[in-house]
Amino acid sequence: MPKKIRVYELARELGLTNKEALDLCVMLGIGVKSHSSSIEDAQADRARRRADADGLRRAVSPDEPSKDAKQAAAEPSPASPADGRPDVERPGSGRDPRLIVSRPTPLPDVLDPRPVPRQVAAPPPPPRPAPPR
Repeated sequence: MPKKIRVYELARELGLTNKEALDLCVMLGIGVKSHSSSIEDAQADRARRRADADGLRRAVSPDEPSKDAKQAAAEPSPASPADGRPDVERPGSGRDPRLIVSRPTPLPDVLDPRPVPRQVAAPPPPPRPAPPR
């Protein structure tokens, strides 16, 4: 049974993004639809050789965020509250009152389930009689 590899595994091996590896496979005529598609080992070898020939191989995959980026993503921003709602300035906080941001008021319900009555056009006027001669 031939060995198979996923496109995202090939991308990680070559130091490419998933999209770059997917584009490489499509360019070689390998039928893939997404980064999780499986390809035969022979097809993966073709992609590896092409990536080497085109100079696409990198030492580190750009998909992997650095440790600093992971830590920054894990820490909540001090400007945003824990409940995820936008920060609201309270009156009397010593800031310019023109810059106070308030929550938007809810929109009225514009989708009425009742059917809209159809407007019927008035019938055209009767034809005018021809003038006497």
